Amino acid sequence: MRRWTDVPFIVGANLPWLSYGNDFGASAWQPDGGVGAGGRRTRLREALRPLSAGGLSVVRWFLFCDGRAGLVTGGDGGVVGLDAYVWRDIDAALDELDRAGLRAIFVLVDFHWFKPAHVVQGVQLGGRARWLIDPVQRARVFDCVLAPLFDRYGQSPAVVAWDIVNEPEWVTGRVPWMPWRRRVSRRDMRAFIGDTVSLLHERTVHPATVGSTSTRSLPLVQGLGLDLYQAHWYDPLELRAPLGRPVAELDLDRPILLGEFPTRGSGRSPDAIVDTARGAGYAGALAWSALASDSASGDRRWVPDHRSGDT
Repeated sequence: MRRWTDVPFIVGANLPWLSYGNDFGASAWQPDGGVGAGGRRTRLREALRPLSAGGLSVVRWFLFCDGRAGLVTGGDGGVVGLDAYVWRDIDAALDELDRAGLRAIFVLVDFHWFKPAHVVQGVQLGGRARWLIDPVQRARVFDCVLAPLFDRYGQSPAVVAWDIVNEPEWVTGRVPWMPWRRRVSRRDMRAFIGDTVSLLHERTVHPATVGSTSTRSLPLVQGLGLDLYQAHWYDPLELRAPLGRPVAELDLDRPILLGEFPTRGSGRSPDAIVDTARGAGYAGALAWSALASDSASGDRRWVPDHRSGDT
């Protein structure tokens, strides 16, 4: 079994991006690539500095998101590789993380990857579900994208884990208010996750996880060889997935991380949420978020109250 960490309880944050989907590789919107470009690298350094100074140790960071940047396609519409900026950008990211004394959980793809394609000013957003759920196309993605990625960074001490897909339940379940509801069958999603876990274990020394929407969603990913389970928690989830429910009652075969929790708009303070997660037996907690501008992200960057316990 790959251990998640030797530290009793990890406190970190979701970055989760400088610009959604544009941090790694180029697109028509950013032809000079992502965070490796001068100005964006400076902004990244400034964003990481207070996280490190506040005692956080792990940053959860989205890599390819909905596929809008960094991926090169062939004449048949399938992927043929990564563009010339991806390695530069990931190298820069890891260098800046190391400089700040932080480590990364890289999220490979977001659930928006599986939404219907939408083209905005020459950039395709989403529309790549078949790349991962069709076995032939998935093998192509593995050969051209994931295997090279894992071979290059699979031994990096700056990477603490790989998160295969963020909140896959949004595209595998029936969500009435989402027009693309149930775009992917549970069987196909599990096949993609399981195959990716196998590839990751072959080529890296890092744990594999999946960012589940809540503890109620864990059956989607159980039995697939994950080294670390992960659940997210926001106030609307409390009734069906109480944050304080002891982890032991979940009957899991691996540790579980609280991968997202709100730093604004909650009935609980961030420190109270962290204390509850620690008391329930989670392996750590990652705040949402350092840079996102939404109703769950604090107006100022949250750092833990060290008086509330070890981090």
